[in-house]
Amino acid sequence: MGGIVIDKLFEKLSGFGEREHWLLLRQLVNTAIHDSTHGEHEDRMFGQRLYNLMEMHIDTVSYQRLQEEKLQTRVHIVFSLSEAGSLKVALSKVGKREESRVVAFNDWFSVGPITELSTKEGQLRRQMWLMEHDRDSYYSDSINQEHQIERMIDTLKNIPESKTVVIWCGDNAHDQTGLRFAMYMLRERKSPVHMVNVTQILTETAQGNAPVSQALVERDKYIDIVRNYGEGIPLNSDLRKRYESEWLELAGQEDVLRLWEEGTIIGCQEDKLDEVIVKSVMELQDKLSPGNFVKAGDVVAKILESSQQRISYSFIIYRIWSLVSDGVLTFKGLPGFPHQFSLGLSHV
Repeated sequence: MGGIVIDKLFEKLSGFGEREHWLLLRQLVNTAIHDSTHGEHEDRMFGQRLYNLMEMHIDTVSYQRLQEEKLQTRVHIVFSLSEAGSLKVALSKVGKREESRVVAFNDWFSVGPITELSTKEGQLRRQMWLMEHDRDSYYSDSINQEHQIERMIDTLKNIPESKTVVIWCGDNAHDQTGLRFAMYMLRERKSPVHMVNVTQILTETAQGNAPVSQALVERDKYIDIVRNYGEGIPLNSDLRKRYESEWLELAGQEDVLRLWEEGTIIGCQEDKLDEVIVKSVMELQDKLSPGNFVKAGDVVAKILESSQQRISYSFIIYRIWSLVSDGVLTFKGLPGFPHQFSLGLSHV
């Protein structure tokens, strides 16, 4: 096969995400199985060769993964795929990537029901709610199957006692709720569990205003945190029990929105931030000519900045549409509608 053809093939593959790679592999396996059992003679031979080839390479990859895991002495837990990527890069920069495994929840613990989240019934209830109220989070979690809550529960439970567990978080309801859930799932673990609170580290070291989220930390500062504090602080038994108890308390509430206020996770109704949304529209609109609308993206950015909360973009958009439906806000579509639209106050 010519080099140009191979280059084009690799170029196409490089544009695939995790879901596309999974679908491609699945299709190849299905094709190999079908042709090797139902095809003509040549197709059967080709299908069997393809199946044998994939089986060999799958075994090779599995072996390499086992070898990598033997070298890994720490398992780092984070609460978003983007933060997992940043942590992997930082660990590489400080020469600790080979000894570290990074696992990530791909969920927003600050929104949606969390009752009985460790059960299939609770997970289904949450998925149904996300389908209606936070579609982007639901579809993102569906695509990244490895990081779904059910898979992550199994991952946490199966971390060997010989590995050091390090949980990364910031002072926000998403991370702090996720921290408590992870601690509850690790409650049977006998070995110490360590924690790195990025917000607290930056506050204690007086490095300017400490952001509520790891994602907002400047790159160089984040690498320094990984270098100097990446092993985390071991949590004593009392604190572990407290986190486990606080998870049970949170999971026993019917709230679908959680905010971080004065060092505590506060359960709220889903319309809790509606006043902040309207106020943000008003303040942005005041800077424009009369009758002009503000872009929804600018409103979302202002809400996150002014509230200092960590909530999914799509949940805020859902609340914006609720205010539009109630007649509080009006909108006009932009060329990319429904993904792009502008907002105004109905009484203006």
